[in-house]
Amino acid sequence: MTIILLILAVALLVFGIIGCIVPGLPGPILSFGAMLAYQFSGMEDTFGTTSLIIWGIIATAVFIGDMVVPAAATKKFGGTKAGVWGGIIGTFVGILFPIPFGIIWGPLVGAIIGDLIGGNQIASAMKSGFGSFVGFLLATFFKLIVAVWIGILVMIKVGGSLF
Repeated sequence: MTIILLILAVALLVFGIIGCIVPGLPGPILSFGAMLAYQFSGMEDTFGTTSLIIWGIIATAVFIGDMVVPAAATKKFGGTKAGVWGGIIGTFVGILFPIPFGIIWGPLVGAIIGDLIGGNQIASAMKSGFGSFVGFLLATFFKLIVAVWIGILVMIKVGGSLF
């Protein structure tokens, strides 16, 4: 059972980092799941309860922030509600296109189209589309930092336990 949980921990770390880039996958939550898999693997060197609680809160906050930051950035750059929804929809539609084009262009184009539908002029729609893109990049950056940091912590524990 120990080996299965350690393999699960490593797999969750890989999918956690992938999930930071691919919209729809909860990257930081999957990485935190790796911490939990390691914790229950029966290895002697486990994480402390306080550490698990803190990293659980951080992973959850970043996961929630991933949904809020792009919408807030779109709004901050003058986007309408339709632009915010366009950015969200564009993010998910972008998954269907080859990386990196869909992931990069989806939020931008979605926010622009949404703002045009919402009544904004082209210049204003471009500005809010840029805001959506900046928000997407910021959210992705924070997700990657958390997922990689959790990955480092877990791999240090796994490496220390095996060798």
